[in-house]
Amino acid sequence: MPGSSRVLLVDDDELTLQMLEATLEGAYQVTCVTGGEEALARCATEVFDLIVLDVDMPGLDGYETCRRLKADWQLAEIPVIFHSARTSIEERLQGYAAGGADYLPKPFDAAELQAKIGLVLAGRDKQRELAGQLDEVMSAVLSTADMVGEAGVVLEYQRQLGVCKDYAGVAKAFFDALERYALQGCLRIRGRGENLSVNPRGLCSALENSILDHLQTQTDGARIRALGAHTSFSYGNVIVFVRDLRMDRSAIEMDKAESERMGRAIDNVAMLVEGALVRVAALDTEMAARELADVRHLVAMTRNALADISARNHKQIEEVKATFESLASQVESSFMHLGLTHSQEDHLSTIIKQHMDAVMTTFSQSHEVEQFLARVIDKLSEQV
Repeated sequence: MPGSSRVLLVDDDELTLQMLEATLEGAYQVTCVTGGEEALARCATEVFDLIVLDVDMPGLDGYETCRRLKADWQLAEIPVIFHSARTSIEERLQGYAAGGADYLPKPFDAAELQAKIGLVLAGRDKQRELAGQLDEVMSAVLSTADMVGEAGVVLEYQRQLGVCKDYAGVAKAFFDALERYALQGCLRIRGRGENLSVNPRGLCSALENSILDHLQTQTDGARIRALGAHTSFSYGNVIVFVRDLRMDRSAIEMDKAESERMGRAIDNVAMLVEGALVRVAALDTEMAARELADVRHLVAMTRNALADISARNHKQIEEVKATFESLASQVESSFMHLGLTHSQEDHLSTIIKQHMDAVMTTFSQSHEVEQFLARVIDKLSEQV
């Protein structure tokens, strides 16, 4: 019995459609169409949970189909996985700009397809769960947008950063500030505590993660670079991708005021990223200090425990030694009553002494272990 989620497959190649349908029909309710116009028509009359959309199609291609879908507020929430043989970063950027959630290469792998669909549907459910809270937060942010200028946004952002206790708090403060500039994007923080990749709605989509992965591999030293119609900011442990923020303003029709606004926006976002980088470094330092304090506390506890064990062992040695000496004295006192020969008395005394020496040797070995542990603790103390 197929699952309850409805998946719309869109591809102009009948064989590809058949293969996609055969892969998914056991897990989902599958509908197949062969073009973008037909897909939009079906979405207008039926409810779908996800669309697997071919890019290269006659008439409406996949990107335009997705743009029209996202332009309709009633259909905009349907996640789209693009399906194409063209998988370069430029193609993925087009898919991201059109509103896609992920990108599946042709020919597809059945396990990868099912995994991507599962992840996208799970992400959609999580976003719906947080939608109410997000709407409240975004409403509060937008209500203050007209009350502060660009400099005020940065100052408020720095104030919020000062009270952030974790990376998630840094990300929220960053997106609050970014929203006040009427910008959107995604962020990756790579710190001592964790790696966090998020957008204003929650965790990054697979397509956003692939773009951040690409930015993370760039090693040409440029911190700010154009990426099509968008701009990226790579500051080591903090990477940001901002949509529709153009660096190549000379290549398009844009008046002087708009071009200047874009230029100021790039500078402002750079300050936001630098602020996030400083706060992440501070959080990492605080975490390292806590870890060091924990290690020092553990070393101190171990040292105290070893001192206690050593004192107990010393006391036991003295008690055992006194017990053997008492035993030897009592045995010697009883020789005259036992009627033993001198050789028998000497033999019995020798046995007692041998056992006492054996016990003392064992205690001596224990003392050597204590000394070794003490040296180890001293070395640890020097390191921390």
